[in-house]
Amino acid sequence: MKRESWSSESGMPSCSNRVGGPSSELRLVSRKAGFMRLGIISDIHGNLLALESVLAALDAAGIDRLICLGDVVGYGPDPIECLDLVFDRDAVMVIGNHEEAMLRPEIAKSFRDVAREAIEWTSRRMQTLRPDLIERIEQLPGMIYLESDLMLVHDSPIPGGRRYLLNEAAAAPAFRGVDASICLVGHTHLPGCFKRRDGDAMVESGPGSPGVSVELETDARYILNPGSVGQPRDGDPRAAYAILDLDDREISWRRAGYDIPAAQARTLASGLPARAAERLAIGA
Repeated sequence: MKRESWSSESGMPSCSNRVGGPSSELRLVSRKAGFMRLGIISDIHGNLLALESVLAALDAAGIDRLICLGDVVGYGPDPIECLDLVFDRDAVMVIGNHEEAMLRPEIAKSFRDVAREAIEWTSRRMQTLRPDLIERIEQLPGMIYLESDLMLVHDSPIPGGRRYLLNEAAAAPAFRGVDASICLVGHTHLPGCFKRRDGDAMVESGPGSPGVSVELETDARYILNPGSVGQPRDGDPRAAYAILDLDDREISWRRAGYDIPAAQARTLASGLPARAAERLAIGA
């Protein structure tokens, strides 16, 4: 399997203030309860066919627990079915900004047109058909810790707003909030990795290309993104996910193909914006 190559940037930008962010924290006990080989998924966005393909691949690979970094809903036509699958798997899950927007309409007002229309559609559907799922979403924490090894959050470990960790300049201040050796994030729909060695201000980064694995050094902290299951934005339309082995301290990024034309047809038939369907074919 290929090993990641790194680019680096000297210096660390100052940290700007943020507004909003993870609303609650939940501390979980330990890897002893089966947290060793983890399947990592994020940003499913109502794409049931993509999720089913990823879960089948994870079953074949063999994992101890499923981790979901939020945004199961939004954009796609099957938010209920996707939530049911994730909850039925007893996934460890944090809330995403699209779940928050479904609960708080004022958040949705700041979304772009396609995202706003989709989350309003999702909210109406959920309220009519499955209000019990809304109650479950309301209980999701904004941040989860698994011992001292691992923290989970949808977008950034720094409280106060939603930030996209797209590059080293954005990731550098985010490391101030990383108080575990590994932080898992989603939100950008881009698989990748940021690394900072202890005592060093420099942040290194590498893309999470399919088939790439990274050995996680013990004297460094990491921010890792599995990419998006249901709405990839890196030019590869296949569903993205990752497997993290805490014993071997290694993460591998993977892709799963699925029936994209069928997913597009489901999206259009639901009455969701055409753009939500079109972008599935190009991964953008």
